[in-house]
Amino acid sequence: MSRLTEPSAESDPLQRSHLSTLAADPSHPMLSGLAAIAPRLGAAMAFAWLVQMTFNLISR
Repeated sequence: MSRLTEPSAESDPLQRSHLSTLAADPSHPMLSGLAAIAPRLGAAMAFAWLVQMTFNLISR
C-alpha cells in the first residue's frame, strides 16, 4: 500500500481507541470472561423472568 492509502495511527480513531481494541481482539480477557459467563447469565435471567411472570399472575 502506498502512504496515501494506508491509514496512520494519528488519523485512524480505531487504532487509538481502547474500546475498538477490545472489539477487534476476541482473545481479550474481558471478552473471554464475558463469553464464559454468558450462557449462565442468560439462563439466570430467563429464570428470573419466569419467576416474575409467575408472581404477576398470582397477584392478579
